[in-house]
Amino acid sequence: MGSKAESRFEGKRILVTGASSGIGKSCALRLAQEGAELVLLGRQETSLAALGIESPHHHYKVDLTDENSVKALLPTIKKDVGQLHGLVLAAGLHSLRPIMMESYSDLAKLFGVNVQGSLGFLALSVKNRILAENSAVVFFSSAAASKGAPGAVAYAASKGAIEAATRSLALELAAQRVRVNAVSPGVVRTPMSEGMLARLTEEQVVKLERRHPLGFGTPEDVAGAVTFLLSSDARWITGVVLPVDGGFGAA
Repeated sequence: MGSKAESRFEGKRILVTGASSGIGKSCALRLAQEGAELVLLGRQETSLAALGIESPHHHYKVDLTDENSVKALLPTIKKDVGQLHGLVLAAGLHSLRPIMMESYSDLAKLFGVNVQGSLGFLALSVKNRILAENSAVVFFSSAAASKGAPGAVAYAASKGAIEAATRSLALELAAQRVRVNAVSPGVVRTPMSEGMLARLTEEQVVKLERRHPLGFGTPEDVAGAVTFLLSSDARWITGVVLPVDGGFGAA
């Protein structure tokens, strides 16, 4: 028999977006290990199936920026799985570009994924009554939202929007017994962040890592915080943006 920690999500159904790689993947693996029944969403269904998470779990291909696709998907999930006890909205897009190089279309794409995709998905989830009572939502912000950095204007702005939405949604959905929180990671070694780091010099990477007193993080570091916020241990926590950044915010 597993320990309480290993089975604290037994009987709970949790949906994870961006589950095919990076932090979303680590969250899915951690939740499965702790007994959750998962609903995994991503752009490539083959990548979701390749995670190797055994049944009973479910995976669906969807573009979160396509409103009609999400509208069609949610009733299907509700029919196939039932109401959900948690949402992990991990799908995201990173950008490192000076403001003079930004275009209207680039900004729209970034905000479409990071803001519209997550908030729109939650809006339709509430409309479809897919969230069970005492469920929890976890958004993803970034240390970039509170720590300025050249070239990160658009990305930081999109994550700042998520932080503002988290606080408002916590109040709006409290009456429905839905908790809303966010995690704010520093630099975490993922395929997406590796692309960003590859654009820096070796000296810049070393300097950036030194700004994290505990060094760069791993996806597993963030997954631990996410599972805490989803769990009953956090039942009196809502409207919080939790830094998971190796001390970056304090440095």
